[in-house]
Amino acid sequence: MPMAALLLYRASAGAGKTHTLVTQYIKWALCDTAAFEHILAVTFTNQATREMKQRIMTALHSLANGEATALQKELFHMGWTHEPLQVRSRELLSRMVYQYESFAVTTIDSFFYKIVQSFSEELCLQQHFAVEMDEALALEESVALLLQSDLPLLQKWLVDFALENLLAGKRWHIAAQLQQLGKTLYKESFKLHEKALLAALEQEDVLPYFLADLQSNLLLFEEKMQKTGKKALALLEQEKLAPEDFSYGNKGIIGYFRKIAHTKDFAPTKRALLAATAVASWIPKRTTKNEQLTRVITDALHPLLVEAIALYDTEGIRYRTAIAVARFVYSFGLMAALLKELEQYRRRHNVLFLSDIATLLYQFIQENDTPFLYERIGNKFHHFLIDEFQDLSLFQWVNIKPLLLNSLAQGYDNLLVGDVKQSIYRWRGSDWRLLNHQVEAAFEGTKVHALRTNRRSHKAIVSFNNTFFSAAADQLMRYLEVTLSSAKEAAAPLRYEWEQMKRVYGDIAQQLLPTTQQGGYVELLLFKSHPLDTLSKERPNGQLRVQKEMIHLLKKLKNRSIAAKDIVLLVRNNREAALVEELCRGLYAARDGYMPAQARSLVWDHVAVKVIIYALYYLNSAEELMHKIALIQTYSNYIGQEPINWHHYIGRGREVTAIAVVLPKTFWDQKAFLQSLPLYACVELLIKILFAEEEAYNAVLAFFQGMVLDYCHTAATDTLQAFLSWWEKRGKTFPLPVNSDEDMLQIMTIHQAKGLEFKIVIIPFCNWNLDHIPQKGPLLWCAPYQQAPFHYFPVLPLHYSEMLKATYYAQDYYLEHMQAHLDNFNLLYVAFTRAKEQLYVMAPLPEQEGKLLTTADLIYRSLVACPTDKSGGLSVVETLAATVEETPIGIRFCLG
Repeated sequence: MPMAALLLYRASAGAGKTHTLVTQYIKWALCDTAAFEHILAVTFTNQATREMKQRIMTALHSLANGEATALQKELFHMGWTHEPLQVRSRELLSRMVYQYESFAVTTIDSFFYKIVQSFSEELCLQQHFAVEMDEALALEESVALLLQSDLPLLQKWLVDFALENLLAGKRWHIAAQLQQLGKTLYKESFKLHEKALLAALEQEDVLPYFLADLQSNLLLFEEKMQKTGKKALALLEQEKLAPEDFSYGNKGIIGYFRKIAHTKDFAPTKRALLAATAVASWIPKRTTKNEQLTRVITDALHPLLVEAIALYDTEGIRYRTAIAVARFVYSFGLMAALLKELEQYRRRHNVLFLSDIATLLYQFIQENDTPFLYERIGNKFHHFLIDEFQDLSLFQWVNIKPLLLNSLAQGYDNLLVGDVKQSIYRWRGSDWRLLNHQVEAAFEGTKVHALRTNRRSHKAIVSFNNTFFSAAADQLMRYLEVTLSSAKEAAAPLRYEWEQMKRVYGDIAQQLLPTTQQGGYVELLLFKSHPLDTLSKERPNGQLRVQKEMIHLLKKLKNRSIAAKDIVLLVRNNREAALVEELCRGLYAARDGYMPAQARSLVWDHVAVKVIIYALYYLNSAEELMHKIALIQTYSNYIGQEPINWHHYIGRGREVTAIAVVLPKTFWDQKAFLQSLPLYACVELLIKILFAEEEAYNAVLAFFQGMVLDYCHTAATDTLQAFLSWWEKRGKTFPLPVNSDEDMLQIMTIHQAKGLEFKIVIIPFCNWNLDHIPQKGPLLWCAPYQQAPFHYFPVLPLHYSEMLKATYYAQDYYLEHMQAHLDNFNLLYVAFTRAKEQLYVMAPLPEQEGKLLTTADLIYRSLVACPTDKSGGLSVVETLAATVEETPIGIRFCLG
């Protein structure tokens, strides 16, 4: 038997990741008709799960019918012949249909949930627990209870928290800020240290000692620096000298002494640093006090300046670190209180949060024998396939890694597939480094394959993306290298991280299929700002210019008879989506544009869902008259009957049964049977009875059935009453997916569009920050510096900001700085690679050349300003022989 191998596929956008996974699944499943029961395919979303199941079944159906496909050809090369392949495919397809529950294609969260269920006793969990999907709702309730507390210490923390937010220029609304703080408690970066941190906080004297030590260090340094400054100013007064007697007056060295004497800004100015080494720079050229100045400077002021600078150099880093730590120290108490409230929420409702599932397994694996953990489930599966591997988190990887090791040890192959360039969920815990280099290093003999053939886009788009992202990655990595050079001592440990980031886009070029369409079109408009755009801070940069260009572009596409459903507008966030939707609705109302899709419609807004829900309410409590009325009225609306005069029945006490004939007779005949059924079976039969001849609502009703099924799989109890309670609290807020068959313009965020493709892609605001937005940076959990006063806790929370560059935590800052740039560059890659036929991008010209702050800056520098080493000294424009037109509003780049 050949040795088992871990197959690692690194792909690019449109290169057939799912096709590769489906093909390998079928190869393994065809070994015998029961083999599929021992294969686990893992994805990250329910939609991806449904799509993969459908593609596997469709591929098997084609094989069973003997259709000539690429998969059939590949299987023939493996030794299969026509008739045996058809027979085995039919048998396998039939068995999969009849044993559908054994068809293990699932989300990673669902898989881990099943493991946790099987170990509920060992994990000390209550029986029949549910999974709380709406963590924000739980946090909102916990924060509300926290704010009602009258504990004096907690009240002090809340006041300090509110004051700190006000001083930082944030909103004063404390509940919203607490919820923002609470979100960090769900993240793996916190859960990694949660137990150790809570253990430290449970020692009641630790936090007061820490605060006292921190405050003492701050005051001691401030007193030393201020004493030096005041001593210098007293000497001036004693000598009857004024700032004007010295070079540059108050803006020179005397200004520095004043600053350190009366403020907490102790950083030496450029003139102070010069004066420390050049005494002559103190004295102005024209002075009548040369002798006195020389004596005072030499004997007293210069030694004081040297003393102040030396103190800042030796103790300043500790002071600056203490300031950074103190800014968030109040959060320790609040976090501990919030954690207790969330734990009480779990107990009250008998739930686990979705983020708890992977964490529980991770912690259990650290504390127990791994084979024991997986003996109940691990041996069931021989092969594992993991899609979108770049989205895997550290905890998820640690949890699933033993399964792969066990499978490989038993001689079974496994497959991982993903694209590091599409890693855009780091804020949710995903770790791109796993796919990039860590898995290959951890599994000896890993067989690495590259999927480089683009099967999605036309030639012009592939050529543009190949050349542009090669140049842009080169520009970005040069910028980060320069940034690292200023990191001093922190630079050396980060060099390896930089090298691995450089590897992500090291081989970006994709190949074309011989059958690839030769057309395609790319247009980028780098525009000058509209004068009115500078008057409002609320608008995205260049909003008015973008509106004008979008109107022109959408009219042009409409005149070409392009269908609305073939166009998507990609934006960075919901605020931009709202602006674009408002513009599109205005155009449509004026009969000049396309109707935008109702992307934010809720499932509860649909009449078919209302009918089912009101039917469930009625079945749950048939004696309630209002439930019967609501059902009859809603169904009457659905079938288009005239509105019913309910006052005629209710006000006069008349029997509602007289109008109950609005509903199908079968409903009333089957009422008792419906009430006896389990929830999902009840919903399934309701749909058959109430919508027997309705096909238009199939997609909506299938989506609703999926919601019910998901609820049944994750809820502690799936009774009708429990479901209706969940529906009112959470279910009715679910958004309804857009119907791809409707001819409507799509408006999506880039995150929503990941994994999708569109004929025409328009990116109107291609100008997001490469770094975190100031005041909105993440919370970094940093290992403590083993020196007082930073050694009290196993981890310290610090806000990401530039001030960390001059602290003991500079390495943490620069690592996050580099990671943030890669995240936002990956977003650009995902956005540009959604297009099949046409790509339109709008971005402002840089206000200052040489800066690299936004994606617009990077586009300009990569397209126009700077040639790359790989292009032989040519810019992207020159390499592609593209057309460039300079217009009054900016620069237009066209290819195709």
